[in-house]
Amino acid sequence: MSSRRLAAVKCRAAVLLALGASAPGFAQTPPSGEAAIDSAISDAVKEGSSPYRPTPRPSGPPQDPQLEECKQLLAQINETPKRSYRPSDAPVENSQGNDVLAVERDRTRRQLQRTFNEKCGR
Repeated sequence: MSSRRLAAVKCRAAVLLALGASAPGFAQTPPSGEAAIDSAISDAVKEGSSPYRPTPRPSGPPQDPQLEECKQLLAQINETPKRSYRPSDAPVENSQGNDVLAVERDRTRRQLQRTFNEKCGR
């Protein structure tokens, strides 16, 4: 063998030894992220048990008192007309000097909407 060839073989052997020495280091590091999840699932399937125990859910929808109050407010808002008018408390005198009943807007819908926004955060 020529000296060049011998040097190339020695170089390849050194590279292979270096790679072989570093490969066990990669195998010993624990997997992270999705690989860790996949390996945990795989181990559980192999063992026949599951470490996952779901928490029992109460039957029916959640009973939140604030949720019920928000639903009631929303129903009241939907029942009130968008624009309604009512007579004012005091009559207004027109340019001819006659007393005329004035009309003002009913603000209950707007008050309900403000209350709904404050309590329900919408």
